[in-house]
Amino acid sequence: MSPIFSIGTLVIAFLLFYICYLIHCRQKKRMVAESFIDDDSYIESIEHLSGKVGVFIWQQYDILLATQKYGWDTMVDLVAYLETADINPINSLTVSDMPSDEAVELSHVYKLSKVGLKNFDKLKEERGVLSIAGHSRTLNEDIKIVWFNQSRGLRLFTRSNDETLVRKYVETLIRRTFGTPDAMKLAQRQKTENDHHSEE
Repeated sequence: MSPIFSIGTLVIAFLLFYICYLIHCRQKKRMVAESFIDDDSYIESIEHLSGKVGVFIWQQYDILLATQKYGWDTMVDLVAYLETADINPINSLTVSDMPSDEAVELSHVYKLSKVGLKNFDKLKEERGVLSIAGHSRTLNEDIKIVWFNQSRGLRLFTRSNDETLVRKYVETLIRRTFGTPDAMKLAQRQKTENDHHSEE
């Protein structure tokens, strides 16, 4: 074996080691830089799917909340909160009685009404499903969120393939902390399905 070959092998090995070291340092720095809230998570589980709509790849996140079942008033409160805290403009607002029913689009009537969603008369009648879609100022991209009456689940559509980012967003939404120092932070303690059942 020639000395040149031996030196070349050592140089390659050193470079590979150095690259691995840099990757490890970056991952460690990212973990240290992540900030948390000293509280329980509002999210029990997330199921992540993806699909193509036209030319875009959309990510679907089915989220099960670690809470009691919510009702229509909570759904309306949350869309009204998003209207003021994050989503602008609102491109779609729909309701339906069942998830399988054709959704009724209300965004045009809403824009003509010149009132906030909290006082929007079309949301006074209780329905089974409520969705809002538009541009998220926090994520700087379009999103859609769907709520299902008398359930613990919600569905979020986005082009972002980042479950941690979605988890932060939903935690912020449920805590209603957009625009505060606690926005887009993870909870330190994650509840499991067993924890939820034991509380019931």
